[in-house]
Amino acid sequence: MPEASSDEALRAFVLRQRASRRSVTLLADFYRAYPCRMAKVHLLVASAVALGRFWGVSAPFARLGAAVLPVDSLGRPRTAAWASYARACVDGLPLEIRDERWIEAHLQDAAKAREAGHEAAFLVEARAHEGEPLWRLLVQHLEMTLGSRFFDQPALAGAVSGEAAMAHGMAVTLGRLLRAGWSLLQHYAFATARAVLFPRWPDFVGLVGERRAAGLLLSSFITAWAAAGVYRRGIRALHRGQCVGPTAAWPLLAATLGDDVTRVDPRVVRFYSNPGAWAVSASVELRTRTARAIAWVATRLLGQGVSEHGARAFPSRFRTFRRVDGSMHFVRELYCDGVLRVFDSDFVVRNGQLYEVFVEHGLEVELNVRVLEDGGVSLRGRRVRWHGLPVPLFGLCVEFRTHPAPNGSESVDIIGTLSPEGMHENPLGRIHYAASLDEVRATQPPAVA
Repeated sequence: MPEASSDEALRAFVLRQRASRRSVTLLADFYRAYPCRMAKVHLLVASAVALGRFWGVSAPFARLGAAVLPVDSLGRPRTAAWASYARACVDGLPLEIRDERWIEAHLQDAAKAREAGHEAAFLVEARAHEGEPLWRLLVQHLEMTLGSRFFDQPALAGAVSGEAAMAHGMAVTLGRLLRAGWSLLQHYAFATARAVLFPRWPDFVGLVGERRAAGLLLSSFITAWAAAGVYRRGIRALHRGQCVGPTAAWPLLAATLGDDVTRVDPRVVRFYSNPGAWAVSASVELRTRTARAIAWVATRLLGQGVSEHGARAFPSRFRTFRRVDGSMHFVRELYCDGVLRVFDSDFVVRNGQLYEVFVEHGLEVELNVRVLEDGGVSLRGRRVRWHGLPVPLFGLCVEFRTHPAPNGSESVDIIGTLSPEGMHENPLGRIHYAASLDEVRATQPPAVA
């Protein structure tokens, strides 16, 4: 233990360090029941802090760490956001959605901790100990974690996605570690080696032992690299453009159809103005082996497809982003039996012609847009180019027809088909999106019924 000026200070050190050990136990139990990729990173950091005895050194630092725990003293989700994360795990939602809910809950906790003044109080205390090696390590740890996160507030405000904010924070943390974090890493390495070889914490019920804390740190260090998937997803979100809310709008149909847009049902016009404002579910039907083979190849090679199918409806979500040039980036997410399937493309109008562009794959589809008799709209792929080169369609046709709900509700049905040319009524495969205008529900990943 560090030198203490009084028995009272020494007692406070011991109690805070005991709380740190308890927090690692709670985290390990919680994340064992409700796992995600970001959980590995949190457990890695918490076990390192416990082995470094950082909570014991500083009361504000301990309060800051306790404020970002996902559980209370009984191991229950501490906030509604953490309860939502736990439900996503129980429901078997894809890892990407569990990570998303973890990030949302964690960002909320970090913001509340800052508002409560825990970070500021620690920095004031640290300045009083400026020049002391151990306190420099505590400041370094804060800089590598909360101090590296510059986009938390924009993420909470919806200007950027939580994954994008976290990805940027990861990049900053790694850069700082490589430039000036060697003393901190050395401290953690020495504390871990000491815990493995000469453990001094006795094991008590509810308190992680020193050797087990070292084991959690080492195992989390190995598995935390899975968070690279969160980083890649965050970088992709950054490249999509700015997140927009349900009130954003694009005049896609008006720019494409001109005066004929007056023949389109207003609900269909509203849908194509911003699909992200609509809550949606999807069902997929692949009738033939050919359709299943095409879907399987597209899913594996391009990452743009869905090979799961059946009578059940998959929970889904539409998301929209605004590119720098003002065009709409449209993301369709389907939660298929614990796997996330994504269709990720731009909708661009050029000289009155609508195009769907799959930027990552260099694909561009020219769409023929026409008004249907019931006020719906048909979007039919007419020409496909790959990096500017024409792609043969082999007599196949992809068409999406959007129909207004017959009962007059704020709902539309979007039916996409893959069929031989001229055989739309007898498709090889079919996907049906049922969408309803629900600005609140549309902004949240759906739960599995």
